[in-house]
Amino acid sequence: MAAISSLQTALRSIGKNPVLFLGGLALGLVTLPQLASQLAQIPFVPTLLQVVTFFVTPFVAAGIYGMADEAVEHAGSRTTLSTLTDVGREKYVPLLLANIVELGIVIAFGIAFVIVAAIVAISLGVGSLAGGGDLALGGGFLVGAVVLGLLFLVFVVVNFFIQFFPVAVVVDDAGAIESFGKSYRLVRANVVPALGYSVIQLVAGLLVSAPVSGFIFFQTFQNIQSVQNAGTVAPGTVPGGLGFSTVEIAAIATISLATQMLLTTFQYTYAVAFFEAHESGRSVTDGPDIDGDAVIPQFE
Repeated sequence: MAAISSLQTALRSIGKNPVLFLGGLALGLVTLPQLASQLAQIPFVPTLLQVVTFFVTPFVAAGIYGMADEAVEHAGSRTTLSTLTDVGREKYVPLLLANIVELGIVIAFGIAFVIVAAIVAISLGVGSLAGGGDLALGGGFLVGAVVLGLLFLVFVVVNFFIQFFPVAVVVDDAGAIESFGKSYRLVRANVVPALGYSVIQLVAGLLVSAPVSGFIFFQTFQNIQSVQNAGTVAPGTVPGGLGFSTVEIAAIATISLATQMLLTTFQYTYAVAFFEAHESGRSVTDGPDIDGDAVIPQFE
């Protein structure tokens, strides 16, 4: 299976280039202040840090993709942190512009979702005031749910086809708009392998992020129970403004930083390995044509 072959290439590349984990650690450090401020429930700061992170992330992300490309492109390749800074500077602007385009797509779908939800809510409200029966109201709700579900499905499909745009920017020197077309064409020509790749990425993300999510859920539940046992809120209600202690925030931040390092390193390298294999039409381990002889493609 092509997705498995690219997975093996990514894992081999990471094994030969553990410095890739430092790239993942760098990205984790960029996003860490936002997470910590959210857990501490500091007003306005998380939003401000989110804006700052949006403009800083493309530099680190481009550098990690560049390192992964260097590690994956040829068998036995080595990469260094200097690649992160060099590629980060070179690809910062096009990747930032591409991220802005992606943000525009997300906002467009969000607006469409809100409009459809509002229309459904207004229709149900008008129908209720007009004395519509339960069957009619139930049918209207069902139609609205189906429309919203279809809209969400379209959003998922669009993201499925454009998921390789950052790799195209860094690895294939594509422009901000051109990268989306390259990603679409690559996925369209390799739908089944891309599905397998996406499933592996999703499963890896869920497994690696489970410790952080589980710890946050457990601590939140424990905090709620402690507050309720103290009698400060009514049983069965969730107190507002419930935050985490300094020790809890430090523990969550540490776990999050470790998982972010692992997940980023894997996901970025795997994305590059898959893109390289299917964009070029040959195995990334074939190596360069050093002696001038043509390399025989090994299609997956």
